[in-house]
Amino acid sequence: MRRCLTHALVAVAMTAPMSAFAQEDSNCPPGAWFCEEVEPPRDTVAEPPPVAPAEAAPAEAPPPPPPARGAARPAPPVVVYETSPSGPPPQVIVVAPGAAPPPRVIVRRVAPPAPPPAVKRRWRRHWGINLRMEGVMLGREHGGAEDAGMGGVGISLRYRPVPAFAIDAGADFLAGTDYNGDQRTEVPLSLSGMLFVNPRSRTQFYFMGGLNIAHAEVDRSSSEVAAGSTEFAPDTEYDYFGAHGGIGLEFRLSPRIALNVDALGFVRSRTDDGLVPEFTDPDTGRTTNTSGGGLFRGGLSIYW
Repeated sequence: MRRCLTHALVAVAMTAPMSAFAQEDSNCPPGAWFCEEVEPPRDTVAEPPPVAPAEAAPAEAPPPPPPARGAARPAPPVVVYETSPSGPPPQVIVVAPGAAPPPRVIVRRVAPPAPPPAVKRRWRRHWGINLRMEGVMLGREHGGAEDAGMGGVGISLRYRPVPAFAIDAGADFLAGTDYNGDQRTEVPLSLSGMLFVNPRSRTQFYFMGGLNIAHAEVDRSSSEVAAGSTEFAPDTEYDYFGAHGGIGLEFRLSPRIALNVDALGFVRSRTDDGLVPEFTDPDTGRTTNTSGGGLFRGGLSIYW
């Protein structure tokens, strides 16, 4: 029993100083048995999340090896031109075929080429034939017959070496009643020049002039023979030389066919050996061998 009591006292004696030491420290809570100096806990700072490692960029494919000697070369580029008559300017499409890289299509716009200059057609010399009908107007003054008038047909050979000029050689046949009222037939031959004012037009205006000769046969009236006149024979022939001039129009139906109309005036004088004058004025008795009139013609010209 004494041994138990001894152990209890020892335990109380040891406990009291330790409790007092603990209370002396202001940093220890009251009634704490042990109080030791320890480091205060550090404030934990949120660390950034770990960064995932960047993925490595894919490695570029190595260029294709050069073609071996003797290998077939790629075909040259193919150029395709596209034109549209009513759309935008034409396009040029260049196709560059090849195995590697794959074929590409390159489209380029180019301006259309300038049109070629117009080619002027050179004038070509023309030959032609003119077929015509005509009428002669004779004056009735100073004793002319009331029914005086003649008509006929004619033909001409024409040569047109330049656009503005032509040469016309013609022959005509005329018949009818002359100024004296006698029946007459006449064959004139003419050589004329034609000056075209507007040779490039479809309707061409021209001036015409030249020289002519003629031969006429006249059947005198039976009244003069019955009167016993010795100055005139029943059949009388006359020869003439004269000049003519006028204007006309040529209507081109095609490059080879044309229509012509013209009006000419003529004056002429006798060249035969007849001694009796052809015309006598019944009022004044004056005589002359010079005559004139108007000639109206219309026909068709064929060129080659």
